[in-house]
Amino acid sequence: MPYPHQFIKLTAEEQKRLLAESQRLFMTGQYSKQRPLKALYLSDKRKTYKDIANELKVDYRSVKRWISDYRKGGLDAFIRKGPYQRRTSMKENK
Repeated sequence: MPYPHQFIKLTAEEQKRLLAESQRLFMTGQYSKQRPLKALYLSDKRKTYKDIANELKVDYRSVKRWISDYRKGGLDAFIRKGPYQRRTSMKENK
């Protein structure tokens, strides 16, 4: 049984903005950056973190972080911040 906190509810306006941003990323060839946006969309459709991670072929923790980022600042901050930047590991920083 999924926990209710796993889901978000996008407004109609947020859904339009999400689609527009996703299309912009697609048109500029930034396909992998669409994943966080797709995660928000799937969460709105009541998919669990695990299901979203499996569908997008990403780690469960990434999905959890993306949803958390959306909850903290809303869609404007989510898009502005660009949660799709790859985090570097300690090994890569050396």
